[in-house]
Amino acid sequence: MRILLGFILCLIVTKAVAQTQQPKYIEDKYSYFFNLTLGNALGDYRTVLKEGNKSGGKFGVSAGILLNPYGRKKASPVFYGLEGGIQADGKEYPITSYNGDFRVTNTSFFLNGIARYRPVLWSSKFNPYADAFAGAKLIQTGLVELLNEDESETLKRWTKVTPNYGIGVGVGIKLFGAMKNSYLDIGIYYQQADATKIVKPNTVEIDNNFEYKSKQILTTTNQLLIKIGITGFN
Repeated sequence: MRILLGFILCLIVTKAVAQTQQPKYIEDKYSYFFNLTLGNALGDYRTVLKEGNKSGGKFGVSAGILLNPYGRKKASPVFYGLEGGIQADGKEYPITSYNGDFRVTNTSFFLNGIARYRPVLWSSKFNPYADAFAGAKLIQTGLVELLNEDESETLKRWTKVTPNYGIGVGVGIKLFGAMKNSYLDIGIYYQQADATKIVKPNTVEIDNNFEYKSKQILTTTNQLLIKIGITGFN
């Protein structure tokens, strides 16, 4: 959280300096973005993953679109839109005495409404921003049997949906050439989710009756996210 507060302070300073430059504003109608993400589990969630021999890190991707509420009529420091993404933390193997190639996957999906504040409303080498978001997060654990190289069968899914919300800050670095209307964005985010029951890592079991079992635990799934991606304007 100290890092986030530091970035927010930088945004305030940037805004104060920018107001003295009397720039030419750019009325962008919308922006779009694509990110690679690295999540780092926090608090009880990190403890749960560590107890299940997980590192606590999750890789993923996200993408979204942001709209100027005024269209091209005038510049706006705040754009509103949607962001969707997916994260995964690798595969596991179930506890079983049966012969077969079984895998356990852990994946989460999210769809959020997002508001992005950019204090600099013109083309600049560095463009700071701050995001606030809220929406739904789907957490899914799947038990899969690989039948051959090209075919698999999902035997069981454990799925939970929970609200998620948070804030983030970052800075865009202006690109050039054919991508002169785009920025390389680097941001840090805090994502919080309400407590829900999830499948504890490395507890999925196929018993002697070929029934599927798992241990579930109540926890939040809070994490610190690093996002690196491209944002384009139009």
